[in-house]
Amino acid sequence: MPFTPVRRTAIPTVAAAAVAAGTLLMASPASAAPASIEFQGACQARAILTQHMSQTLGMSITAPDSVKVGEQFSYTMQPTVSSLPDKESIATTTDIQRLKIDWDLPANAEFVSAVVVPSTGKGLTGVAPTVIRVNDAGEPDASGTILRLSGDNETVANSPKASANTPGGIAVEKTKTDLDGNPTADGSTKFQLPAVTVTVKALAEGVVAPTVRVAGEAANYNSDKNYDTFLARAFALGSQQNAPTFCTPKDGKKPGNDVPVNAGGSALATVTVGAGTVDPGPGPGPDPVDPGTGTGSVDFGSLGSILGS
Repeated sequence: MPFTPVRRTAIPTVAAAAVAAGTLLMASPASAAPASIEFQGACQARAILTQHMSQTLGMSITAPDSVKVGEQFSYTMQPTVSSLPDKESIATTTDIQRLKIDWDLPANAEFVSAVVVPSTGKGLTGVAPTVIRVNDAGEPDASGTILRLSGDNETVANSPKASANTPGGIAVEKTKTDLDGNPTADGSTKFQLPAVTVTVKALAEGVVAPTVRVAGEAANYNSDKNYDTFLARAFALGSQQNAPTFCTPKDGKKPGNDVPVNAGGSALATVTVGAGTVDPGPGPGPDPVDPGTGTGSVDFGSLGSILGS
């Protein structure tokens, strides 16, 4: 949804809001952990004066090196730390709304579950983060090929609850503090989206390679289906300005659709699936004994089955 037209005198303000959108994308210095991937994101802030930006983004992932065919395993992903600046040009930033991250479900794996890891998000307000399965249109779908981290699917686009100019979803209020609550020297506000743990079952020999959402149109520059989207907001000249922003893992500014994704759109991890059988655990045990004919116990199955886990 485009900006509502404003007077020419307000155009610099809109541009400043868009520049602020680019600045808040900057990740913190890369972690020393080998599972942390830093890459360039091509981002567009949709405003009266459109901004095309190349920003440093990042994602961390923890995953096993190898599993067996039929084995159930988990991997955990988390976007790196980001920052909301205090001011840009004549605009004063106010907040970020409708933060959303999408990942493609990997091939050669059967989806089992996905959960937000408690207490891993920092500096967030608004709707509590959840992870759901959606289809290409961003609609909740038990058969969808995309995992979405959002606040109740409230995004800037590609969702039944999308809006490009109203608050909603996961938000960041300006506090001018770091992740520990200490004042920052430049007045910026640090925040981090939470980690998500995904559990899948390996299907066949080969690999399982998780990625951010880059299938189909999601890889294109300035697509509603980009993996990383949010609404940056700033205030100036008595007016609140909105900059819905869309990022894809490509190098350069305004890259064409024929430009390939970079490392950020490639495998975040490669889990090798080898031959072999997964130990099914102990057998079902002896046949139950009729309580009326003697002593013994009835086999109620595993505790996990009883609890529905």
